[in-house]
Amino acid sequence: MDNEKTPYETNPVESPFDAICAFVEAYDVLLACLAEHGADADELRTAIFRPVCPESGGAPIGIYEIGVIFDHSAGKYGINRKKLNKALLTREADVRALFSQEDGILPNLCDFLLEFLGREESEPIDAATLRFLNECRRLFAMLA
Repeated sequence: MDNEKTPYETNPVESPFDAICAFVEAYDVLLACLAEHGADADELRTAIFRPVCPESGGAPIGIYEIGVIFDHSAGKYGINRKKLNKALLTREADVRALFSQEDGILPNLCDFLLEFLGREESEPIDAATLRFLNECRRLFAMLA
């Protein structure tokens, strides 16, 4: 598990859809690494799953609303591809806001991950965190 590469390192992405899918895969890899090493992931979950109010004035949007799901049978996070595609078609500006506006997921998450790297003292956790941070940066660049 510790050496599992993220999609950032193995797959090109060509669209926001692909970048969001890669982000979720990398998130799941980081959570598995944290669990394997007994680290607490509550702050990470809070950073990702809180709703964001788009500056455009639309209704709040959260990551579950765009199709990010926890598959209990597989024990990991995944994407409801139809729901994500619909969100990108009908609420593209809100999805961009969710991830990239100043109080969105990615700016907060990148700050959190940089701080988290200074707290944890485990090489595998640091590697998984850096890999996830790379996915966050790639998604931000795709959506900004």
